[in-house]
Amino acid sequence: MTRTRIPALALTTTLLLAACGPNVPTTPGGTTGGGTGTGSGAPTVNITSAAGSTLSGTTLTGPVAQFRLSLADQDGSVTGVKWDVKQGNTTVAQGSLPAADIKAVTALNLPSLPAGTYTLNVTATDNSGKTGTATAQFTVDAQRPALTSVKVDGTTVNEGASLDRLVNQSAILTVTSTDNTSNPVISVYNGTTLVARDQGTLTFDLRNNTAGPAIYTIVSTDAVGNSVSQTFTVNYAQTNTETAAPVPVLLINNTDAEPYSNVLSITASAGVAPGVSVKQMILQVTDAKGIVDTSTFTSTAENATFNIDTTKYPDGALKLQLFVVDSTDKRGQSAVKTVQIANSVAPTITIVSPTNGANVSGPTEVKVQFRQNNTAFTFQPATMTLDIIDSRGAVVTTQTAPIVATNQGLWEATTTVDFNATQYLNAGYTLRASANVKLTNETITRNLTATSVVNNQSSVGEAPALNILLPSFYDPHAKLRPVLTRKSAVAVQVSDSDNIRQVQLQFVCDAATKLPTQSCNTDAYNYNIPIGKAGLFYRVFNTGILIDGQPFVEDGNYVLRVTATDDAGHANIKEMNVVVDRSKAGIANLTFNRTDTTDNGTSKLTPTTANWYIGTGAPIYDKNANAVRALSLWYSSNSEGIADQSPSLVGINPEVAPGNSFATGTIAFNEAGSFRNSFLVQDLTTGVVEFYPGAQVLVTTRQ
Repeated sequence: MTRTRIPALALTTTLLLAACGPNVPTTPGGTTGGGTGTGSGAPTVNITSAAGSTLSGTTLTGPVAQFRLSLADQDGSVTGVKWDVKQGNTTVAQGSLPAADIKAVTALNLPSLPAGTYTLNVTATDNSGKTGTATAQFTVDAQRPALTSVKVDGTTVNEGASLDRLVNQSAILTVTSTDNTSNPVISVYNGTTLVARDQGTLTFDLRNNTAGPAIYTIVSTDAVGNSVSQTFTVNYAQTNTETAAPVPVLLINNTDAEPYSNVLSITASAGVAPGVSVKQMILQVTDAKGIVDTSTFTSTAENATFNIDTTKYPDGALKLQLFVVDSTDKRGQSAVKTVQIANSVAPTITIVSPTNGANVSGPTEVKVQFRQNNTAFTFQPATMTLDIIDSRGAVVTTQTAPIVATNQGLWEATTTVDFNATQYLNAGYTLRASANVKLTNETITRNLTATSVVNNQSSVGEAPALNILLPSFYDPHAKLRPVLTRKSAVAVQVSDSDNIRQVQLQFVCDAATKLPTQSCNTDAYNYNIPIGKAGLFYRVFNTGILIDGQPFVEDGNYVLRVTATDDAGHANIKEMNVVVDRSKAGIANLTFNRTDTTDNGTSKLTPTTANWYIGTGAPIYDKNANAVRALSLWYSSNSEGIADQSPSLVGINPEVAPGNSFATGTIAFNEAGSFRNSFLVQDLTTGVVEFYPGAQVLVTTRQ
């Protein structure tokens, strides 16, 4: 087989000319909990528990692991501390300590980790650049203990329970708690006061000599700080003769038949014992959606009339119940009374963006919101119609968009109007959104309408030139969708003689082509890369990372839209149908981007050369199974920088036959700086796109 080098674009002579790259040294490993140094007089690191105990492979911590670092340097001072946490070969967390926090004994608090076994690596650097490393294994126990039994006088007590006992009456609390790794400590609090504590099981008498409610909280805590709690109330009453509890009564004053509308009049009677006054009377109203109102209708009178505005509640069942607390703190409640209400209030339609009076230009997203009021309804059909009307009242264009539910009682429809289109002048327009609905208790269809006035300020001129380099179409008729996974990226080329403001990437879901399992989020996923200057540029969007962010891009069919905008507001848009499929297999036979560096010992620069290649080391080059389209992305700190999104040069091979390898070849460095080379490859059989980021090589002047 042959090894294929990917040619550079016409604007460069070859990728081999550029030059330089960081040779990051490997820090030697330390022993568990201890530390080693690199070179004479290197710093030492020792890792112990937060309490100073020696660690072992079975050391348990809570989700927020805490350690103590002992740092020392015999011929200088420790100036930097970096750490990372690995689970297997995967780095799950990393960071460094601020210089002000570095002391001989330093606390290290890790971020919250899920249950599992981890390796902590700590590297200290002294003022001479020497390093020392320590490694420790630990296991995170994230499982809370369980309160397996909570009983008072042999009866199970649940969370939030309320018990009645007499003053000085015995009330034996028994608690049993278990844990996966330790015998948990059980604590009992009366309010905030600790009253009992034991391990595994606890027995305690809740006897109290003071009348009134007492709130008890049981907390079970395991050896690493995981805890579970349960709260209940014991109401202690005096043993003297007591009056009867209230017996509340509810009466409906309306004389018309159900369902009621507008105002519902209620007479409430507290039903307290003779000589006892009302401390509080509450009319609890529960609507058809289960929402409970206990604050609107209250009184301290023995008899009260409440007028309920039923238009504030959804049509359907309205449950009424009266709760009374008398002056002796006795409580009573009436039976639940259920009535039917119906007001036939249509949903509200609103154009939420653009706002009324807004200035618009170019492609503008129009979002229309529908909010249910009292009455349930159905769309007839679930489609929003948007008319764009000019100042004469004439309809210029009409668009439609599907209406989708976004929350309970809330729907949205979103469409895009391109005010750069030739039919739109720089003038005022009225956006008129409409939809048809049918209320549950009606046979007719109602039309909902909302309007918003906007002012078009689009400027039509020469837009930046824009090309999507990868992904590419891989069938003769451009019908098959390129496949993006968690390892993919998108590369574009943009140029303009004027300042290019930004390049934007969007995933836009089209309801007409979405998959059956796809919910088609109405919010497009946007990502901008600012440029701010004129010329020819390459930009890379690391979509493999972006699709799992917020908003989340679920698996399915999308229009990949790339927009380049200049400072004058001119925009160029390129679109491509793609499919996001995280489960799709990667490119066969291609593994990782690796870097080999050499140093001849005589050059003024170190290292002297570097070779980036896809392979398994030594070097052993991988060879593609299928034909592929490949991009070689060169990064230089002396040009566009070394961030993924800003390559300095791009080499393109539109079709690499099976059995070839991917490498830059030996690059000789001729200047100091940071350099790296990445590969972006698309399988021309499966359509899968994969990004192979290269390691950074730091080239310095030999001392």
